[in-house]
Amino acid sequence: MEGFIYLGEHYDVLGRFLNNTDKKIGLTEQLLNREYQLNRTKSPIGYKIIVAYKVDDMNKVEKMLHSILDSRRIYGEWFGDESDTLIGEFINFMNNYGAEYVDINLIKSQTKEESPNDNRLIDLANTYGKDTVLVRRYLGNDYEVVLTTKGLLLFNGEYFDTPNKLYNNGIVKYATGKKGNSGTNQMSQFIVKETKERLIG
Repeated sequence: MEGFIYLGEHYDVLGRFLNNTDKKIGLTEQLLNREYQLNRTKSPIGYKIIVAYKVDDMNKVEKMLHSILDSRRIYGEWFGDESDTLIGEFINFMNNYGAEYVDINLIKSQTKEESPNDNRLIDLANTYGKDTVLVRRYLGNDYEVVLTTKGLLLFNGEYFDTPNKLYNNGIVKYATGKKGNSGTNQMSQFIVKETKERLIG
């Protein structure tokens, strides 16, 4: 399956020195979503993807890399990098394999420009201060949606920045197999699972 192989590391979000050289090599179909998933807790220790490549068979390439680097394996997908050579070895392998380099910082900047933030979601996320499960009813079924602390709606492994995108490209697509082309952008379509409160707006 086509996808991305990435290498990343932990860092201190407050800018303090972090005495940990271990790095994670993993695979994903969606780079930004994966980085966000690895940063979901409100911890001073964050995670960032340093370098990524697009490959024709992410499962095969990841297995090859993990096998080659097995002597460095610390735990699971984490590898020691005390000698500070792992990034260079990773890049050399990916280039020799013929993988396509992906500029994750460029993707982040383009996504930020193309995705207007829905301030209602951000304000609500700030109010709750934690990931909050919402319920959206469609065709008689209740679908759980997570409002993340960053003001995004997470459904079925995908993130949406407006209620309407969630409805058409998320829930409708999941339920019917086709994207919707209508729907509402109103917050009142959601109920907070924990309190049964219907949102306003």
